[in-house]
Amino acid sequence: MHESFWDYSCRVYSRKQVSETCLALQNEHDLDVNMLLFAVWHAETRGPLDTATLQAAKDYSVAYSSAVVRSLRKARTWLKKEALEMDDISMLEREGMLELRDQVKALELHAEHFQQDRLEAICQLPIKMLDVATQRQAAKANLYAVLGAETTSDEALEAKLNTLLSALFEPPPNA
Repeated sequence: MHESFWDYSCRVYSRKQVSETCLALQNEHDLDVNMLLFAVWHAETRGPLDTATLQAAKDYSVAYSSAVVRSLRKARTWLKKEALEMDDISMLEREGMLELRDQVKALELHAEHFQQDRLEAICQLPIKMLDVATQRQAAKANLYAVLGAETTSDEALEAKLNTLLSALFEPPPNA
């Protein structure tokens, strides 16, 4: 049975260590979490990323994330910060800003879903049944391919990537 990229992401992101590590990679290293998860999902469903798929995914994600997802995230973050720090607004105005923030957050999630659907559509290789060791090896190679040379010179980034791989390949609690 095939698990869509979106369903996979929702399932693994619900694990605390996965979500915390992904947010750290996003906030501290300015990485696209959708591309990180795509690299691992592809490894689990198809194995190593081929050059054409990797380039198409990167080209699309850089443009889309920059124009849409990051813009929404920036707006959401700004609304929260301003709503909490503004002294000269009423409680009703503050609640309105926080409600707008929640709407932007929902739109951001919808935008990420669209990004993931597009990334899945880029995949041309057929789905393969791979053992866990092969999947994990391909996942590490895919993550390094997505990030390029920046991983080799940054020990903190490399440590977080290893934490992410461990969290993704360990069985979830109560499994």
